[in-house]
Amino acid sequence: MFEAAETLRHAAWLAVAGGLALLALGCLHLLLVYTGLLARRESGWRHWAGRRSFTAALVLLLGAALMQVVAHRGLAGRPEPAPTVVAALPAGEDGAAEAPAGKPAPGQDPVAESRTEGARPAVSAAAAEAAFDEALAARRAGRAAEAEGAYRRARDAFAARGDARREADALHGLGDMALARDDLAVAERFYLEARRLFAGLGNDIGEANALVGLAFVKAGAGARGQAGRLLDEAHAIYLKAISVRGRANVALARAELATDPARARRLYRDAAGLYIRAGMPEWADYARSRAR
Repeated sequence: MFEAAETLRHAAWLAVAGGLALLALGCLHLLLVYTGLLARRESGWRHWAGRRSFTAALVLLLGAALMQVVAHRGLAGRPEPAPTVVAALPAGEDGAAEAPAGKPAPGQDPVAESRTEGARPAVSAAAAEAAFDEALAARRAGRAAEAEGAYRRARDAFAARGDARREADALHGLGDMALARDDLAVAERFYLEARRLFAGLGNDIGEANALVGLAFVKAGAGARGQAGRLLDEAHAIYLKAISVRGRANVALARAELATDPARARRLYRDAAGLYIRAGMPEWADYARSRAR
């Protein structure tokens, strides 16, 4: 998926460059046509004053416009790695309807707790993905304890297989679940470990997602300035990666954390527009409902 997305992004940027080149040639052609009309009595300029030259200039400009449309669609609608998205999910996506799983014992590291159990049996990729899918389904249904247990099984399975990318996804999910039950210390550990793995893999989108989660942790702890800086850092990464979905997540996060109602409504509207561009109408509807 990442290779395809990267190829499409490069093609879109080539379309941008090609469109700009055609635009420059078209403008130059129009300038020559205009000069030819002014100096059409001179033999050297008669060619540029003709209908054929004017048509060629229009064709170049039309080609530039088409190239820009192609580039815009490629950059705004290209397939992106599906992020674990913002930690504060819309109502119905992560409603903690059940009692959360018990907190770890004092001094126990929840990130590494399953890695000290000795050798694990071989786990198939299908079983690991099934555990992750189970976590997502339970989370959407509001079964928090079941979702957390499935995320842990997925995290352990991916770690046993050496799949650091998917392990990071599961760790991010565990961070979201800990954050939902206001266990900020545990959530921070999971997000930090997810960020470390994503950064080691060069996965900018995943690292930015973890930064958004960490911003919610800091805001929950009262460090709103630090939360804002983390969101700024995430936003810069999303801009570099041309991730419309990521920018929408940051706008939504800023709206959720805003203390000024007018600013919050403006940010919700911005998030709704970005979610529409990213092809996520349900999230756009949620953002609009919060903007009222």
